[in-house]
Amino acid sequence: LFFRSPSIIISLSFLEDNNNKMSSNPNIGIPIKLLYEAESMKVTVEMKNGETYRGLLLSAEETMNMCLSDVIRTARNGQVSKLPNVYLRGGSVRLVALPDLLLNAPVFKKVAAMKKKADNARAGSGTKRKRE
Repeated sequence: LFFRSPSIIISLSFLEDNNNKMSSNPNIGIPIKLLYEAESMKVTVEMKNGETYRGLLLSAEETMNMCLSDVIRTARNGQVSKLPNVYLRGGSVRLVALPDLLLNAPVFKKVAAMKKKADNARAGSGTKRKRE
């Protein structure tokens, strides 16, 4: 599974979190944190059956169940319909396209800091090899 935006593509095999939800489970993954950050933004959700839903993300859960409002549903055959509210089951989600605004999400800054810390720890332990 993937989160997809023109600039954001993240595998959903790590999943989970939201500002007030983030403190409840520290083991939540980055993709779910991004999904929580996208609440109250327009998202596009592609389902495993080929249908797509575009609407305002009202709420999301760790299981990727989500509630959308003002939804435009596109069926596999191309038929378009407008729905006031939709509840999507997380197990049926193939990907979620998020707005580019989330590229500046605090989650990415935390990941960069953790990566830098890990790189510094490796450099200090002498595990780097010299090229010959």
